[in-house]
Amino acid sequence: MTATSNAATNYLERRLLSFIFKNNSLSFSSPGNNIYVGLATAVSSIETGSVTEADFNGYTRKQVPHANWDIIGDDSTDTQTAKNNAVITFDAHSGGSSPGDAADVITHAFIADASTSGNILFVGQLDTSKTIAEGDIFRINANNLTIELK
Repeated sequence: MTATSNAATNYLERRLLSFIFKNNSLSFSSPGNNIYVGLATAVSSIETGSVTEADFNGYTRKQVPHANWDIIGDDSTDTQTAKNNAVITFDAHSGGSSPGDAADVITHAFIADASTSGNILFVGQLDTSKTIAEGDIFRINANNLTIELK
């Protein structure tokens, strides 16, 4: 699966501007190694990071440490890009999240700053939705999760 996110949430945009213009007054409490990738079945607002997170049994957001991201671009490049340089593997679907729920249809991937709750930083739609049925494992191959700032 491939996902590209070009939309930062309002939360992230405000913190980036505060980091640059206000001497880090709204900086992130734990950047770097506390970045999590999650899966969503729907998005009601990219701007606010309002997603319907996957809820199949066995699902959890996956922590991706700073060493597993590559930053591409320099000061002369209009587009700055971050890409995962290692496979991100979600645990197998071990049954429905509620009675009668046999599968989740994953439509988006997102970046968050916590393993649960927290703040959604980026949201990107998958190239193709993927139905995750019992026993399935969702993987994002290396270099297939791209975050771009233009």
